[in-house]
Amino acid sequence: MIVDDIKPLVKGIAQLQYVMSGGIAVYHILSTDDHAYQLEIDLSDRHDVGETAAFHPTEKALLLMRWIRKANESNTLICIK
Repeated sequence: MIVDDIKPLVKGIAQLQYVMSGGIAVYHILSTDDHAYQLEIDLSDRHDVGETAAFHPTEKALLLMRWIRKANESNTLICIK
């Protein structure tokens, strides 16, 4: 599902749910329009995340905007609520 406007997402809060083997961080994002989305970030891709990136259990979704946009464009952003 492609989201037409990601502004409500990036204004929301992202909570780290778990990290899968292979280095995939799974965040749930509660947007300001009361929808929830699942975002997966490949932490093993150092070119994408950087050499010294740190991902916290709770983040402002704005800090994950590049991955939110990328997941939305590739249709891998999952609406869970």
